[in-house]
Amino acid sequence: MFESVSVDTTIEELCTKKELSQFSDYFFTHMTEDVWKRRIGDYGNERCGLLPAIKRIYEVMDENSQVIYDVYPKEEWEKEPDKEQVKLIHMPGDPDKPFVLVCPGGGYAREWVLVEGYPIAQQLNRMGYSAFILIYRTGQKNLLPKPVEDTAAALKFLDANRDKFQIRMEGYAVAGFSAGGHLAAVWGTKEKGYGAYDIHKPGALFLGYPSISTVQFLKDMERASDSERAAAVKYLERIGGENFTKEGLAEYSVEYLMDQSYPPCYLVHSKDDPVVNIEASYLMEEQLKCFKVPHRVRFMEHGGHSFGLGNGTELDGWLADAVSFWEEVR
Repeated sequence: MFESVSVDTTIEELCTKKELSQFSDYFFTHMTEDVWKRRIGDYGNERCGLLPAIKRIYEVMDENSQVIYDVYPKEEWEKEPDKEQVKLIHMPGDPDKPFVLVCPGGGYAREWVLVEGYPIAQQLNRMGYSAFILIYRTGQKNLLPKPVEDTAAALKFLDANRDKFQIRMEGYAVAGFSAGGHLAAVWGTKEKGYGAYDIHKPGALFLGYPSISTVQFLKDMERASDSERAAAVKYLERIGGENFTKEGLAEYSVEYLMDQSYPPCYLVHSKDDPVVNIEASYLMEEQLKCFKVPHRVRFMEHGGHSFGLGNGTELDGWLADAVSFWEEVR
């Protein structure tokens, strides 16, 4: 089974394996032809730990009768059909521990679950923690606050089923990457996140190259090349709608939403990130210091974007360090 998967396996071949059929829509959501034809190795197998993550998927399937769960009840799909998109993928760890909710990135257009979901979950499992990968709503203009609503619904679902999953809600963490890092960072705010939905504050946030500042993103867009500007415009339209403004985008720009009650935060980013300017993470670090929020940051000179686990880079081992930080502040 797993032995038939290699770095030369294409995403199409991976998705059409009969035994992996339930995961076929959840390696990359809203998959496009360019993704379909690429090899696993093209996505940074060693750096991101892709083959060990796929092996873990096979192990979880062997151990559990169900892995993927609907977050919203089916009766809600009739009123809001896009809620059918929202899923939780359960990657179990040791019982009676807090868990990590993992939010992959993808510019709110899709989710790179293969790169920023399964590998993160696999490493967390190795450390004894259960992980739940959140497939939130994407691919719409004026999308927010739907992904935040999905985060709240997912946590309420987990709370209602904590005995089944053998998890503790107290002290849970949320990990997010790129746009998923923006989502996790918003979830850490009282105004737009956990406080607005009357859910326990997370025990920690793990933020990988998060696009936390929509205002900074707008500044970067205005001085970008034409091709880069087109991609940035689409991203900002998903946050602020077609006629977005700086004032409108500020509603979900995390630096304006933080205060002294913000959760402990672990932040990783690369200085040469061509997609999310590290200035956003510098800004967040300043706010964390200003509000005296427990935090730890790790920045590297070279690593680009979507480095995930960052194996073999200056940030090798960051996730284990983040878990140690989480255990300390808990």
